Amino acid sequence: MGAKLITAQAGRFCKLLTVPIPQRVTFSHRFRQISNNEKLKGAVLRRVVALFWVSLVACILVASGCSTAYADDPKPRVIVFVHGLHGSRDTWRAANGAYWPDLLRTDPHFRSSDVVVAEYPTPSMRGRYSTAQLAEMLWQSLNKQRVWEHHDIVFIAHSLGGLLTEEMLLNHPSDAAHVSFVASYATPHQGSFIASFAKIYDSDPLLTDLSYADDNNFLVSLEQRWRSSPYTISIHRYCAYETLDTASGAGIGHYLHAHTRVVSFYSATYGCDIDTPPQKINTDHIDIVKPLNRQSDAYTFFAKLYRNNPITNITETVRDNKVSALYVACDRTNSGDDLEVPIALDPTQHEQLTAATAEFVDSQKVKDDPAIAVTKVDPGGIAHIAYSFRGRGHELGIFGCPTGHTSILVHFVVRSRVPLVE
Repeated sequence: MGAKLITAQAGRFCKLLTVPIPQRVTFSHRFRQISNNEKLKGAVLRRVVALFWVSLVACILVASGCSTAYADDPKPRVIVFVHGLHGSRDTWRAANGAYWPDLLRTDPHFRSSDVVVAEYPTPSMRGRYSTAQLAEMLWQSLNKQRVWEHHDIVFIAHSLGGLLTEEMLLNHPSDAAHVSFVASYATPHQGSFIASFAKIYDSDPLLTDLSYADDNNFLVSLEQRWRSSPYTISIHRYCAYETLDTASGAGIGHYLHAHTRVVSFYSATYGCDIDTPPQKINTDHIDIVKPLNRQSDAYTFFAKLYRNNPITNITETVRDNKVSALYVACDRTNSGDDLEVPIALDPTQHEQLTAATAEFVDSQKVKDDPAIAVTKVDPGGIAHIAYSFRGRGHELGIFGCPTGHTSILVHFVVRSRVPLVE
């Protein structure tokens, strides 16, 4: 936008320079006109330079316009930061000025990833949006930032941001298919006592969704939907938890009158992958996502998850398997409701069966009206086939009632994930 503004301004000023100088003028008059034109050119140049620096400063200050995935050619993976309740783009900035998204952008270990910092409205008091509404706002914001154009997506989420991310992915399954993992820092999967306390005097609907109670319908439903959805069940969920109490007046701590643990260990780690132990971060709820440097626990934990879940190239290939020698007697029918046809998959390439089609081939002495369909596909490598075909009727001669036979050829669509070497 800055470049367009500079061009427009320069164009308007340059028009002033094209006014012709009258032919019949004195030498002194002409000298003054030339001098004035030179001054005007200088003014234009100073204005253009000033606009350039204003645009540059604005670009630096408004990071969402200059350091997100707006490139014409997105990188293979994108890392998305999602802040928590009453957070902002500044959620990730440490006391020493270190900004986590910038630490990643300048780290060569993450050179194959774009970095996007998300933002959504959560005022410090009397918010009016529900979790479902904010999740949709978050999706729309990420859509504008071209996040969903990447074939591999990972999230770093703080507190409420982890729940919003899960809600968003459940509501957009086609985009969830591109998500490798979510790293949740102090996300209250089982609610928070502070939210239960705060909703007594603050009507923000988010506090109800975050409340610590066995009858929290939102959290119960969210977890059940996540575990039962075929689109999210394969997304890894990794967790980090706080070990220090949060002081009153800091972020969500403005609800407090003393030091309190905002999210308990059990709430922060509930539902996360059991093969990766939760990470202890020796900070409070606010500072858990403010690493001071690349040696901080919050940073090294994510770096480890990133290495353990490498970026992959997704390819699809078609492979065939044939079931031969299906026979049918004269004028009879051979049929099956669930013929299971397998295909071998390579687990080292994370291969999955995504689709299949089937057809009759090598048919002899079979009538021309066979029926065949793939009724189900198991990702583990089995196509379920329903089929039916009939043998021909009586013919002339000594072999007047022949036996027919055919084969079923199944075309399997196999998806592979081949890790990229960074």
